[in-house]
Order: sequence, then C-alpha cells, then structure tokens
Amino acid sequence: MNEFQIGTEAVAGGHLGWIRKVHRATNEILRDKRGEPIVFATQDAAKAAAGEAMVAYLNTPMLRDGARVEAISKAEAFFKPKSASSTAAVASAV
Repeated sequence: MNEFQIGTEAVAGGHLGWIRKVHRATNEILRDKRGEPIVFATQDAAKAAAGEAMVAYLNTPMLRDGARVEAISKAEAFFKPKSASSTAAVASAV
C-alpha cells in the first residue's frame, strides 16, 4: 500500500503507463503536455516510460509548501564541527 509502484494498463489502441507515489492512494496515468493520457504501442514501452517518470519524480528537489527544503545545509551549518585552532584557544584559556 505505502510503496512506490509503476505499471501498465491495456486500453484500446495500446497501453497506458502509470506511477503510484507513496503518499497517494491512486495511480497517476502518464500524460502529455496538454494533459491527455499517452497511449503507448507496447506494454514494454509504457512500463519503460513509467519507470523513467518515477525516477524523474524521485530525483526532483524536495518541496515544502512550495519552497525547497534546505534542511541539510542548515543542519550542517548548525552542527558544523569547530576548527582545531578555535578548540585549542578555548582549552588554553581555561
């Protein structure tokens, strides 16, 4: 249920490719720029396109409320280890 999936569906004239994202309960049919479902000639072509669409989705930047999540860089800045010279200066002052 809560897993990524890809698949195909036979329709008149060919096959549709679809992807399912973890946070969605329904399949998302692959569509062209106009929003029309893409009908592929073969099941293999539909499944390959679905795989490419899933990889493209997984490789997009993470978003939160329309803004990119930059938690990693903020966390690295917060937890950045102190340099050896500043640690030595603090130790000699004690």
